[in-house]
Amino acid sequence: MVSPTLATLVSVTDHIGLAHEVLHTLGYSRADLTPLTGGVWSAAFRFTVDRRTLVIRVGGPAEDYAADAFAATLAHPLIPVPAMLARGSLDQDRPAATTYAVSEFIPGTPLEQVSPTAWAALVPQLADIYEALRATPPPPEIRPVPDWSDHLIRVGTYPWQHGWRDRADPTACALFDRGLAVLQDITPTDVPISLFHADWINRNVHVTNDRITGIFDWGCSRHGDHLYDLAWLEFWAPWHPNLDVPLLVTELENRWDAVGIAPLDHPHRRKACLLHIGLDHIVYNTLHGTEEALVSTTDRLARYL
Repeated sequence: MVSPTLATLVSVTDHIGLAHEVLHTLGYSRADLTPLTGGVWSAAFRFTVDRRTLVIRVGGPAEDYAADAFAATLAHPLIPVPAMLARGSLDQDRPAATTYAVSEFIPGTPLEQVSPTAWAALVPQLADIYEALRATPPPPEIRPVPDWSDHLIRVGTYPWQHGWRDRADPTACALFDRGLAVLQDITPTDVPISLFHADWINRNVHVTNDRITGIFDWGCSRHGDHLYDLAWLEFWAPWHPNLDVPLLVTELENRWDAVGIAPLDHPHRRKACLLHIGLDHIVYNTLHGTEEALVSTTDRLARYL
């Protein structure tokens, strides 16, 4: 995820005026803005224009909005991505650009909040989505294909992770270094490359009437091992016992059997994804100062070591 420093975290109050300014600049009539929850790097508001309900986000990395726009261009019937109507920045008379994006509003219940019964009904559709993403290769503009193994083992040194060790306690650093050593030892080099989302919780997927109707926030998306999305749900499973991950595994394995592949048979692909998620979130929680989440993450990572 290409994320700014903590100094750029925004609040709703700071940005409601900017949101109105963006809408005016884009030619939208004056609209009432309703704050939406769940954002960390940007402030989001719902509004209605000409009987159409939209979302404006203000602040946050331009790269994240570009990722959302790319996902919207997939126009895949199995991957419900909100339409992106506008994105850009305001930089007049400001020390730095203020990024924004306007997109379609998709109502619904966050995936992580559905009941076990609803989850069971959703699993076939989710497997369809995962398989559609697995079949989505990198676009021509990012050729050559990204080096997946290099991306994994560089965790902790990505540009947006600068300075995390200066904030980390020795125990977290020691576990990180231990986990990174294992990851460097097992990272596979022969993984088929495809698109994955990499953030299936945090209100990023909406469900209505036992159907996934919208997948948002593609800022964490990457081109790499498609098992990463499955590993994401597995890593966070203790926090979401309503989501039966083994049920999804069975559904996916049935589909993989039908096309003659067995990615879970690889000795290290799945574990490499799980270790990377844990290491990445040691850094994330250290930078955010979220001590309770950091402890939970380190406990979870230790389980895989």
